[in-house]
Amino acid sequence: MGVLARFRFTLKWLWPRALAFVLIEGLLAYLFHLEKPHLGMEVTVPFLLEDWTFLKPQAFFLIFLPPVLLLLPTLSDLSWPQKSLMFLTRFGLFFIVMIALARPATLSEKRKLSVLYLVDISSSMGQEQIREAELTVHRLFQEAPKDAHLQLITFDRRPELRPTLSRSMIPPLRPGPPVEESQVGSALRYAMSLVPPGNDARMVLVSDGLETAGNALELAAELRRAQIPLFHHFPLAPARPEVFIAEFSMPPKVIIREPFELTTVVISNVSVKANFQLYQGSSPEEMLRNDLEFGKSVELVPGENVLKFKAQVNDQGIQAFRLDMDLADKTQDSITKNNQSWAVLMAKDKPRILYVEGDAARGRFFYQALRAANLEVEMRPAAGFPGSVMQMKHYTCIIQSDVPATYLSTGKMMALHEYVQGGGCYIMVGGENSFGNGGYYQTPIERLLPVRFDLEKNKRQPTVAMVMVIDRSGSMSGMKIRLAREAAIATVGLLGARDLVGVVAFDHRAQVAVELTPAANRSRIEQLISRIESDGGTEIVPALELGNEMLCDARAKVKHMILLSDGQAGRDRLEEVLQAAASCGITISVVGIGSDVDRGMLELIKERSQGRSYYTVDPNDLPRIFTKEASQVARPPLVDEPISVKIMKPATFLRGIDIEKAPYLLGYVPTKIKPQADLILASDLFGDPILARWNVGLGKAIAFTSDIKPRWSRPWIEGWAQGFQKFWAALIRDSMRIQRTEEYTMSTSTLDRSVHVTVDAVGDNAGWRNQLESFLEVQPFGGRTVQKPVLRQTAPGRYETKFNLPDHGAFLLSSKHYCNPQLAAAAGITCPGPDCPCDNRMLLGESYASVSFAYPRELKLVQPPGEMCVKNPHTCRGLMLLQQLSEQTGGLSLSEEGRNKLYAPGTRVEPVYTERWPVVLWPFFILFILDLLLRRVRIFGFARELKVD
Repeated sequence: MGVLARFRFTLKWLWPRALAFVLIEGLLAYLFHLEKPHLGMEVTVPFLLEDWTFLKPQAFFLIFLPPVLLLLPTLSDLSWPQKSLMFLTRFGLFFIVMIALARPATLSEKRKLSVLYLVDISSSMGQEQIREAELTVHRLFQEAPKDAHLQLITFDRRPELRPTLSRSMIPPLRPGPPVEESQVGSALRYAMSLVPPGNDARMVLVSDGLETAGNALELAAELRRAQIPLFHHFPLAPARPEVFIAEFSMPPKVIIREPFELTTVVISNVSVKANFQLYQGSSPEEMLRNDLEFGKSVELVPGENVLKFKAQVNDQGIQAFRLDMDLADKTQDSITKNNQSWAVLMAKDKPRILYVEGDAARGRFFYQALRAANLEVEMRPAAGFPGSVMQMKHYTCIIQSDVPATYLSTGKMMALHEYVQGGGCYIMVGGENSFGNGGYYQTPIERLLPVRFDLEKNKRQPTVAMVMVIDRSGSMSGMKIRLAREAAIATVGLLGARDLVGVVAFDHRAQVAVELTPAANRSRIEQLISRIESDGGTEIVPALELGNEMLCDARAKVKHMILLSDGQAGRDRLEEVLQAAASCGITISVVGIGSDVDRGMLELIKERSQGRSYYTVDPNDLPRIFTKEASQVARPPLVDEPISVKIMKPATFLRGIDIEKAPYLLGYVPTKIKPQADLILASDLFGDPILARWNVGLGKAIAFTSDIKPRWSRPWIEGWAQGFQKFWAALIRDSMRIQRTEEYTMSTSTLDRSVHVTVDAVGDNAGWRNQLESFLEVQPFGGRTVQKPVLRQTAPGRYETKFNLPDHGAFLLSSKHYCNPQLAAAAGITCPGPDCPCDNRMLLGESYASVSFAYPRELKLVQPPGEMCVKNPHTCRGLMLLQQLSEQTGGLSLSEEGRNKLYAPGTRVEPVYTERWPVVLWPFFILFILDLLLRRVRIFGFARELKVD
């Protein structure tokens, strides 16, 4: 046989079989992926005493395919009669397949009964109730019609279809430990998915009705539309004593160190004595006894018992409280897991302002103005300035008025700098002892503030001749002499170019270190001062005498001497030297360092020469003391004349304050603005700063160069009292360490783990806050933030969201609401304006709430004994749920009437199609075997001899 012949033979043999294979595959795919019949195109014909309806009559067009198969060539050597019989057999097979593809069905008005039994096996169902449920289901299985389709479903947290071998063999309903959760709605939805199509379905719910999640009543409408009545059985619970903590609540946000109340609701069905202990802490590992009220013994009565505890927190941040209940008679409580509850809150420090005033008698006006503006203010004298960052952090803003630098050590100044960098607010207010006049030149305070103090003298200011007499004895070695040199150099920097300065260094003898020379020669003077070294004893009088000689003939209106010493010295000729100084118009101020200094001698020098005295044991104070003294002598004159203020740069806090119509101020301390600082208000007379500020790290430093007392601000205090109060309150609130935000009310509703949060955003102007960006943080006590759902606006000023708690415990809910001009503009809201009080994105409001999920809700849903529930159903929420489900779906309770109706034939008439194609396919297998027989067994002999080309 040639290659071409073999190819033709193979092709003729292969393609009919390939076609048959494709047809069979298509048939199987079609039959196992049947769709629900679409009425209106079916064809009905009588068949065997009943009418058959073909739902897909289009399949009958396949009748034209068999004749085509007759034209296919064949190589079989079977006889013609046997081939004809094979064709008829295969045509029968094809015809059966065609009938099956047409989907034959019979129409009936009677449906098969399907009953689904749902049994609650959660922990609230006691062993007695589970046993009663098993007996009830077993009896119902026996009473069911033989042709009914029965299915058993048990549920707690999730439903499960239980296999039943026979109606007399019901498997154990609760084979494992009980689960403390019951979801009736989830079980009903699962049961609906198991109803066979076309069956007349009924449901039987055996439960105590205490669902812990979901809402079963929401499915009642679906069951009613599906015409599935729900019958219920309520297993009677035996009387058992139970006491549990139903609620434990407190304010979601409190102020530290302010007492508040916690409220707890205890539900009991017996009379029993209970002991309560209250613990608090900032972490689960650090729960301590509540200080104000730790323990309480209470005689509980049946029903609700409301208890209150007093508490107080002393630290900021998340604080939790745990309430433990211990019964005197343990037999009166069936479940102990619900005898403990948690609650959590956010503790914040109330915004407090520290007002340090050097002249406390005249500071009461400012203090009263801030109090009238509802600001928490603490007023202290100059000596009460905080000494550490930790002390300063208790205040949101520190205001310093007329306090000289001698009250602030270098350590305090550095701490203040750190406080502001960390987010604090610091305001220095003018006065006789503020800014440069207070001795703050070249100190950390000057570096902190937005103004500088090194002003050039004008021609009207008197020239100064100053001699510094510095002790360089052996006791001044080391740090003392080094800081003394630094103090002298800083003092030179405060003097004007036309002022004269000289330095005398002394031990057992006096020596001129720097001749009296103009202060303009600063570099030369600093070099000479830096050469002073310590050595020898201490003789003050010769040094004072040498200073007199230098100053007495000097051409200056102010002649002043500063004496620094740390030890004892002789007094020979002291009176003579002091009289000589007085005759030359020389004043002498003294600085004593150390504990061994001769204070008596130094005080005598000060009194006879009309100077000032300073004492310290810390050498680090020397530069500050020298600059303070130099400022007293060579300071620029205060501006003591009426000035009005003008706005140099608009500021948010000035909105609503007509500052340019404010009365005159009667003076200020002249300073100069620093680069990059914001000059808000300036003097109309010389353009000097009145109010300047800038950011330092995360905080703000502010300089107000006039005062807040009746000396310069009398017109503001007396003639513009409301404006004075409003101006300072707005400035402080705008600059405080804790940004002032609006507080919105947050409410929560919980159903087991599901929490629904609602925030009503009402602004300070009593108007709704709309188009806010709102975010919620859910933070578990002792853990990290686990969820951050977005709050969405659902009504004017209302924002809502839903989420599920991840586990048991106490949770703090905190939300932040941002004003966003872009969102407001898209909604047609003008910014800034009454409904949008911002011109850029900013935090506008905050809300707080707490949610406690101390134990499963299953342990909280305690009902009266079963017999009491039957007599008074309204007292049992579980029985009421079952009754409502039956009423809304057309079911009943499983009394005698209910059991009769459960298995009664359905009353509704609805056409139901029963597919018959499986019956049609049985002859297919018989003909298929016959076809195999005809192909393999020769019955009528051979055909004529085949010839192959």
